[in-house]
Amino acid sequence: MARILIVDDDPDMVESLTLVLEGSGHEVVARFDTAQIAAAVREVHPDLIILDVIFPDDDQAGFKAARLLARDAEVQHIPVLMLSAVNQLSDLGFSFSDKDISRDYLPVAGFLEKPVEPARLLARIGELLRGQ
Repeated sequence: MARILIVDDDPDMVESLTLVLEGSGHEVVARFDTAQIAAAVREVHPDLIILDVIFPDDDQAGFKAARLLARDAEVQHIPVLMLSAVNQLSDLGFSFSDKDISRDYLPVAGFLEKPVEPARLLARIGELLRGQ
């Protein structure tokens, strides 16, 4: 199966995602912040990245990390699935979804809202790994 890099500051979320993903045969590597994200991706060589948005040091760290990865020629081919509760946790007056994906603004392959049902998560990961 695939090697998946989870980047999320919540250890409970990382643990639950890891259980679901490893239970489906995937290999999981976790990072708990976006510092040196491109270097981490080069080190891990993931087939897919699951990225949170909100981190303690920066409410937009995930967005910034996604943009950084999208500009990095060595890692930009790796699909990024943004998995976040940003819609529930922020007072932006609007919400994010797959409709907001764009090369400049939200350069990810997919967006899912936390909490997500394991079957839906696995289905979306399967689609992204197949290039859909």
